Amino acid sequence: METERLLDGLNQAQRDAVVSEASPLCLLAGAGSGKTRVLTRRIAWRIHQGTALGPRVLVLTFTRKAAGELRTRLANLGVRDQVAAGTFHSVALAQLRRRWADRGQMAPTLLDRKVGLLASLAPGSRADLSNLAGEIEWAKARMVSPQGYVAAASGAGRRPPVEISDMGRLYQRYEEEKRRRGLIDFDDLLADCARALEDDPAFAASQRWRFRHLFVDEFQDVNPAQFRLLKAWLGDRLDLCVVGDPNQAIYSWNGADPCLLGGLADRFPTAEVMRLDDNYRSSPQVLAVADAVLVQGSTPGPGPASGAGGLRANRPDGRVPTVTAAATDVAEARAIARGLRLAHRPGVAWAHLAVLTRTNAQLVLMEEALRSADIPFRVRSGALLDRPEIRDALADLRGGQPPLSLVTALADWEEAARAAAPMGDGGAEDGG
Repeated sequence: METERLLDGLNQAQRDAVVSEASPLCLLAGAGSGKTRVLTRRIAWRIHQGTALGPRVLVLTFTRKAAGELRTRLANLGVRDQVAAGTFHSVALAQLRRRWADRGQMAPTLLDRKVGLLASLAPGSRADLSNLAGEIEWAKARMVSPQGYVAAASGAGRRPPVEISDMGRLYQRYEEEKRRRGLIDFDDLLADCARALEDDPAFAASQRWRFRHLFVDEFQDVNPAQFRLLKAWLGDRLDLCVVGDPNQAIYSWNGADPCLLGGLADRFPTAEVMRLDDNYRSSPQVLAVADAVLVQGSTPGPGPASGAGGLRANRPDGRVPTVTAAATDVAEARAIARGLRLAHRPGVAWAHLAVLTRTNAQLVLMEEALRSADIPFRVRSGALLDRPEIRDALADLRGGQPPLSLVTALADWEEAARAAAPMGDGGAEDGG
């Protein structure tokens, strides 16, 4: 592909972002603004211009699927050299494995799920094991040690499923048991790789030679542990481009820090901040509703001061969305089922209706509500209630037995899905 063709179909802000020589470069890209197109075009532009070497590019994403799609787009743009793309965890694991092999060290066993180990440390506990695991993940994402957990959790207003002091002790025992068994978890990969880069100059030099041009997608979801690793990969260099949207920060509860995006220019004085404010995905009505919702929960920081108000709609008018509040999650699921029943009228097939949930755990109530309303449905990941372990646990629950089996089954399923995710062209036309 001719270099200039990489700018075809881009608006002026997108073109400026692709060709910018700023280092670091921070792109604040609103929803539907074509951030993936700009990111891939920028990588391809730099490679075609000779300011970046394809095999020395590292693109950090948050899922394996995103990494695969990014590589495919780059290939379609004429990037023949294999660009490395992966999650923080997968790249850290690959580097640690190489280091262990070079040093003749036996690699520790990777603990893919915390639930099993926690169940052995808290036998008989009625607490949600997935929430216990999530609390430990929050602490490690924030680089909080077991000794500092109580103070940090109290200061952050955390509400773990057990008393904060008990959670701190469980966290301590969890770390001790891992060490005793020769285990590491996914969170350890980030800390161990960062520590090796900080303490071993030879290892750091080899990895920084391997990856010289760093790009990070969805930077609003980066947590302090990941940012520490990113800084270790960078060293004293500035060849960094990050893309993010503070209004799409959804993982703060799990340790992510959107302030890392807003404060990038403070940490790197030479950084340039550019904005992509044209939305090509949604109607003006959808953007107006999104703005109204975001205004209620907005906090000072980067991005539009009034939620999504800085985004300009580029699609024609559409229907006005409705926002409905429910008193409980059960009432919410039943209300959605009633809404689906009303929407199913002549000419509207069930297959043309869809329900989106924020977490897999919410699917349980949604499935029960749909079945009670005799509404046919299909779950993309497979119906949760059709899983034998979930059916057995629900049978115990309805029979008056303690619900621990359900809690354990749900926790194990939820954590398996969560653990799988980390290891892993739009623009002026479609905003993707």
